[in-house]
Amino acid sequence: MTATNSHDAGNDQTPVLNQELLDQYRSRKSNLLERLIKAWLEEAPRFFDGIRQASAEKNLKDVRAHAHALKSCSNNLGAVRLAKTCQNLESAALSEDNSVVDEVMTQIGPEFFEAEQALRGELFNLNPDANSFIKENIEEQNFSSDWI
Repeated sequence: MTATNSHDAGNDQTPVLNQELLDQYRSRKSNLLERLIKAWLEEAPRFFDGIRQASAEKNLKDVRAHAHALKSCSNNLGAVRLAKTCQNLESAALSEDNSVVDEVMTQIGPEFFEAEQALRGELFNLNPDANSFIKENIEEQNFSSDWI
């Protein structure tokens, strides 16, 4: 899936990434977008893992905190669908609605995967030499397929 493709599930036609925002970063400072994507690829998986762990422990306070952190960093980089899903999860955790938390938890893995893949593609397009960073980053992550 390219960064501009829309999500196939449901009626949501929101692109994975906000290309206008990415274009603004591209036009500002040399390698700013590259640095932002690398930071997201290093930090976002930790927030995602925190959400998964807190959800498994039924710790809604930590679900909310990690969802908020992932929402913020995703919004800042234009991963709008993931940020929206995180907002839904954060709201459900705040209202202590376990059934909605469980429902959103089934969505967040695929949304995270799509955002991550789209950002990896953007990074590669910006700098084909970033392939070693991308490979190292993938090897550090240990996502089980049931979350994707």
